[in-house]
Amino acid sequence: MNNRECIVDFIHRFPGRDDDEISKALQITPRQTVNQICRALAMSGAVERRPNRTGKLGNYPLVDKIEVPVRSQKQEQRRHPTGSPDATADWFWEGNVTNAVANYLRSQGWAIISQADTSKRERGVDIHATRLKEELMIEVKGYPSRGYRDPNRSGETKPTNPSLQAQHWYAHALLKALRMQSANSTAQVAVAFPDFPRYRSLHNEIASALRQLGIVTLFVAETSHVDTIGL
Repeated sequence: MNNRECIVDFIHRFPGRDDDEISKALQITPRQTVNQICRALAMSGAVERRPNRTGKLGNYPLVDKIEVPVRSQKQEQRRHPTGSPDATADWFWEGNVTNAVANYLRSQGWAIISQADTSKRERGVDIHATRLKEELMIEVKGYPSRGYRDPNRSGETKPTNPSLQAQHWYAHALLKALRMQSANSTAQVAVAFPDFPRYRSLHNEIASALRQLGIVTLFVAETSHVDTIGL
């Protein structure tokens, strides 16, 4: 990622940090570079700059201005025979996120008992894994795209803002996790999402509640790196 992308990602993960903190954390020098980028983000409406709890000028994300994932040229070229975009080409498609999480768990010594086939819209637990006496059940979500998978609606843009739709998906994942937790009291329950600022922001809002509930969160990057919180 370039400096701008790194700063945008950092602001969404750690809202309210001032330019000095961002410069130090990301090791972007001179500090003036961070200041110029943050001021440009504020002018574009993506970030709000206002005093934080320490009295310094902090940078706060405006979630409704989060950039929507854009397919690369290579991904755009991958299409179904019908001519509609192939959603499975997107790294943030639920099936790809599920595969990345399953591969990560295997590398950590977990045995995958079952894994839902997203392309067939299989119901039930997305990933069920065990390790020694541990049991793990995971609900996985992808990130909304702008277009439809339905070939009949190819080329149309969804009326719902992906950022708003992502909030609904996040809420649905938590509801599913709570249901799994109620039905499987001895299992560790987790939710997994592609690592987008919107999901990070939603997680930060309820992180303390998730800790109290014992629900693990996994964030999957485009590189397939998995960041686990609470596992």
